[in-house]
Amino acid sequence: MADFTRQDGLIYSEDNKKIVGIDGSGAFNGTIPYGAESIEDEVFSACPYEEITLPDSVKEIGVCLFENSTNLKTVKLPASLTELPPYLFSGCTALSKIYMPNAVSGFSEGLFKGCEALTDIPFRMGIQDIPESCMEGCKGIRSLVIPNTVTTIGKRACADCTNLTTVVLSAKLYNLAEDAFEGCDKISNIRVDGENHLFYVNEEDGCLYERSIEGDDILRLKVNRIENDEIGFFENEDDLKTDDLESFFTDEKLDEIDETCAPEVGVEENAVAEVTAEAQEETAMDENKTSEIDDLFADIMGDEKARNEAVSTSEVEISDEESAVLSEMMDVMSDKAPASSGAAISDEELANLFASNEENANKAENAAADPDALDGKTQILMDSAAFSKIIKNEPAGQVPEDPELYVIAEKTVTDENGNQAFSEKLEKCCSKIARIHDFTRVIILNGLPLDNEEFLQFYHHFINKKNVIVACEAASASKLSDYCKKVCEESRISLDKEQLAEQRRCISIKSNMLIKLIIQDI
Repeated sequence: MADFTRQDGLIYSEDNKKIVGIDGSGAFNGTIPYGAESIEDEVFSACPYEEITLPDSVKEIGVCLFENSTNLKTVKLPASLTELPPYLFSGCTALSKIYMPNAVSGFSEGLFKGCEALTDIPFRMGIQDIPESCMEGCKGIRSLVIPNTVTTIGKRACADCTNLTTVVLSAKLYNLAEDAFEGCDKISNIRVDGENHLFYVNEEDGCLYERSIEGDDILRLKVNRIENDEIGFFENEDDLKTDDLESFFTDEKLDEIDETCAPEVGVEENAVAEVTAEAQEETAMDENKTSEIDDLFADIMGDEKARNEAVSTSEVEISDEESAVLSEMMDVMSDKAPASSGAAISDEELANLFASNEENANKAENAAADPDALDGKTQILMDSAAFSKIIKNEPAGQVPEDPELYVIAEKTVTDENGNQAFSEKLEKCCSKIARIHDFTRVIILNGLPLDNEEFLQFYHHFINKKNVIVACEAASASKLSDYCKKVCEESRISLDKEQLAEQRRCISIKSNMLIKLIIQDI
C-alpha cells in the first residue's frame, strides 16, 4: 500500500513529487507550493475554490483536473507545462482568467467545454488541430480567429457557441467537421484566408462553401442574414428628445472591463442584464446630462447583430510578447482585403513607433505622470493615424475605471480655414457621451493602418478592452466599407440585433459597461 504525506491541505505521494488529492482540512488556500512535479487526474474537480495557482515545478497534470469546478474563476498554469490533458476546464462555467503557458502547442478534447465566461480562446503558436468539443458551449465567445497553422476542426469543436457572430478560418484548414459549428445560430460574418483553396465565402449569400471536384460545391456553414434597414436621421436637432435615444446608436457588443494581468488570457464577469438600484440613482442624477443629447445624429442600426445576453461580459488580455507571437500565428486575411485606410505612415515608421512606445506603454502606471499625458499604447494609436484629435472633458462625477472614449472616424472634413478636421456633429456627439459617462477625454482617429499586420495585432488586443465608437459613412451595415468592417471586427464590435435595445438604454445613462457601437457620420 502506497504511503502518503499531508502538507498545506494537500495529499502528496511519499516522495512529495505528486499531488494526489485534497485532505479536506480546509488548509489549502489555492496556491500549490513549489516542489510538486505532477498532479493526478480530477484532483480539483468540483472544487469550491475561486483561484488556483500551479507552481512552475509542475510538468504534468491529470485529465479533468478542474472539471465542473463552477466557482473557479482564475487558474494559473505553470510556464513549464507543454501538454494540456482532455477536459481540463470542462464545466468551469465561471472561469474568467487563464494564465496560459507559451510552450503549449496543442489543445485537447473538451479542453474548454462549457466555459461560458470565456470570450476569447488563448491560442498558442503552432496549434494544428482544434479537437472534438474543444470549445463546445463557450457561450461568451463573440468572434473566433482560427490560427493559420490549424488544419483540422473536429466534431462539435465549436458547437453551441450561441453568441458567436464572426468566424475567420485559416489558410491551411482542410478538414472541417460537419457539426463543428452546430448550434452557432448567430454567425453573420465568415472570412477565409485567401490562400485557402478548399473553402471560400460566397459573395452573394455570405455562407461558407467547400469546393468539390464533382462540380457542385458543398454548403458548409450558413450565416444569420442581416437585414438592410436604413438608419433614420433627424434633420432638425431640436426635434431630438431624450426619449428618442433608442433611435440613435448603431450597435453594442457588451464587452469587457479592463483588468491588466501580464501573460494571462482572462475575462471578468460583469452583470449588466438589469439596471441596479445604484444605477437607477445615477440615472436620476444624470437626467440633466441625458437631456442634452439633442444633436446625436445617427440612428442605431436596428438591422445589425449584437449581444443577445447582456448578463456576462469578459475580456481577454495578452502580453506584448505574446502579441508578437500571435502576429505570426494569426496571419489571417479575408478573400477581399480591407480598403486602404490612407494612413500617412510607412511600415518602417510603424516599426519605429512600436520600438519607441511599447517599452513605455505602462509608464503612467509606474510613475506620477502628468494626468494629461498619454500612455505609450495610446500614443501609438495617435502616431499611427493619418489624422487624430483629443477632446478633453472635465468629469462632473466619479471617473469610470476605463476613462477614455476612442472614436474611429471613417472620414474627415475641411473646416472654414481649409484645414483637415472632424465633423462638428461628430465632435458634439462624442463630447456629450463623454459628459454622460464622466470620461476624461475623447480620442478621435482617422486612417489607421489596418493593412499592417503588426499594427493590426496590437490594435486588436489593445482596443477590445476600451470604449469604442466607429463613425461610418454607410447608412446600414450591409453598406459598410471594407475598412469599417475591419475596424468593427478588430474592435470587437458585433452587429447582432437583440442586444441593441440594451445599448440604446445604457448609452444614455452612466453604467459600468464598455461602449461598443457604430454611428453614422453625416
